[in-house]
Amino acid sequence: MKRIVFPESWTTDEWYGFTRHSFDFEGCKAWVVEPEFPAGDGRWSWCTVWPESFVKRVGTLELLEHGFYHAHVDAFQFRASPEGIALMGRFQELLVNLGLSPKANLIGMSWGGFFSLRFAETFPDRVCAIYLDAPVCNAADPEPNAAKRLATILENYHLTFEEMAKSKLNPLNNVEAIVEAGIPLFAVVGKTDMTVTLGTNFDLLEKRILELGGFIKVIRREGWGHHPHGLDEPKELLAFHCAAREK
Repeated sequence: MKRIVFPESWTTDEWYGFTRHSFDFEGCKAWVVEPEFPAGDGRWSWCTVWPESFVKRVGTLELLEHGFYHAHVDAFQFRASPEGIALMGRFQELLVNLGLSPKANLIGMSWGGFFSLRFAETFPDRVCAIYLDAPVCNAADPEPNAAKRLATILENYHLTFEEMAKSKLNPLNNVEAIVEAGIPLFAVVGKTDMTVTLGTNFDLLEKRILELGGFIKVIRREGWGHHPHGLDEPKELLAFHCAAREK
């Protein structure tokens, strides 16, 4: 059983019964949770945004129990801009140098879906699988409910709406990178989501992935909005992540 040795300068605490190692990464809070019994191959999951939310519903604890490490770096301030994605790339390089797998299993809830797609499209060779839950997919979403989100994206990317609508920095315009890399996706969405409109976000993503021949499993929930994320029984998520690792 291979176990990662973390720097002594990192602080430790308990996280849902597991040991968490926390540290500062380039001014951002970061941490890695250690499984009691590592799988031995350095496999790990990465919750890109909202790592303390719906933990018991998104399969994180089941993954830890099955030998996955679990990590997070708080790069939300960058809104997955090129600067922020580069920082996330350096974070992953640090963990890989410590002994974690070169490929991460991404967990993307809401904004986290946007971050996961941006990271996977930028570094497709570093991603094993992606779980999306009520994901933001469109960096140029014209819906009124996306106005605040849109403003922060355009500010961080230094682009106009028209430029972003055509840019490869918009996840919807760079789906080929994920499909060509053979990265599988598992998505959970609510049909009545009023926070992230399906018609201008996930529906477009799914359509483009399928048109390109990619794999995506989708659960569409009747009468369900944006929250709660996850599943009442997350065993299916565990099976998805483990199957992707075994390929």
